[in-house]
Amino acid sequence: MSGLKKNKKDNIADSIWCDSIFEEKTYLLYKMLADRVDLPFVKSLLLNIAYDSQKHSAILKGISQSIGGSKVKTKDCAKRLGTSWMLIDDISHEIANEKKALVDGLSSLAEKLSLLESTMGEEYLVLVQMKTLQRMTGMIRESYNVDLEDLVDVFETMSRDEETHLEILAKMEKFIVGRQAKKTDTAPAVRYENPDAWRKPLPNSVYEGAS
Repeated sequence: MSGLKKNKKDNIADSIWCDSIFEEKTYLLYKMLADRVDLPFVKSLLLNIAYDSQKHSAILKGISQSIGGSKVKTKDCAKRLGTSWMLIDDISHEIANEKKALVDGLSSLAEKLSLLESTMGEEYLVLVQMKTLQRMTGMIRESYNVDLEDLVDVFETMSRDEETHLEILAKMEKFIVGRQAKKTDTAPAVRYENPDAWRKPLPNSVYEGAS
């Protein structure tokens, strides 16, 4: 195998491996969120996304190892994924530093999480459209009977999962906002129908009785 071919093989394996590590971090993030939420419906939505991310991580690791494995370090993955890696670390620290159960804060977190899901969805679609996927197919074919359509289907399925995650996050945000609005509507309020009556002078009989 020529040095150039080996270099391409290593680069592809490294890239897919970093994506798998990112999906693993995403799984841990959603799992941590679910553990901090006491609303069963919201918890179930978060766990749904968490287990999808865990599944994606396993698939990507399998692909990377089938190409030839990767020796890339986690810190190098952070450089490769840049802003997305920083964002997921920021969200994780934000959740870890929150001392009380997370509910209301999830509404604002949903926007950041949506950005993560969009990024990964685009990553898989780009892979489908690039020649990289053809090279990847050739490398995996050395050990398995895999054709291009098989890999296309895998990455398109993961991309659709990311779209589903965006829909789930939108539903979760709507649920939380609706819950907050309901709490506001049902909060007890003191109403004074005629506040001017408070300023009226007391009858003379009241003063006479007090003397």
